[in-house]
Amino acid sequence: MPSGLFLDDAAARLRASVVAIVNGGHGAGFAWRDDLFVTSAHVVSSRKAVVLTPDGRAVEGTVVGRDVDRDIALLHAPEARVPAVTCGDPYALRPGSLVFAVGHPLGVKDAVSVGVFQAVGAIPLGFGMAERRPRRGRSPFIPWVQADVRLAPGNSGGPIADVEGNVIGVAAMIVSGLALAVPAPDLERLLSSS
Repeated sequence: MPSGLFLDDAAARLRASVVAIVNGGHGAGFAWRDDLFVTSAHVVSSRKAVVLTPDGRAVEGTVVGRDVDRDIALLHAPEARVPAVTCGDPYALRPGSLVFAVGHPLGVKDAVSVGVFQAVGAIPLGFGMAERRPRRGRSPFIPWVQADVRLAPGNSGGPIADVEGNVIGVAAMIVSGLALAVPAPDLERLLSSS
């Protein structure tokens, strides 16, 4: 448990795994395992992207997986050499638990925003994004981590974590002031299919 109400140790550990992704636009990403990085699909519009590491290096990343329904993309960037995050379980969190996001909102590098976890809830596919029908065999409802963490352009693709610094979701969007993130356990399904 972090000392007192401060999350600085957990945030510092997580910031070491968070990168900036440049690909036309600008967003965040993080080292999931080995040399694989997670970001939002809407952050990377083409197959190649520049990955800016926490120590300031710019390395090439290649998109190796994408799920537009979940707004998730995987990048392979072997030259990045960034420590992987630890995955947490948003389904085990209690509503009211403190959480925090790390990203690059409005170009501010490695900013931390703190909020309260609300729930993991199913929301209709396309809500907050371009409306579309689910692909065959997919539910029209998708689970999202919901929290009142403040996000801005540049946070997309970055981690949302519990107070220990374990990643519980991938920041995707804000809808009416509510942060929505892809639950971390869903990333394993994408990894196994790519």
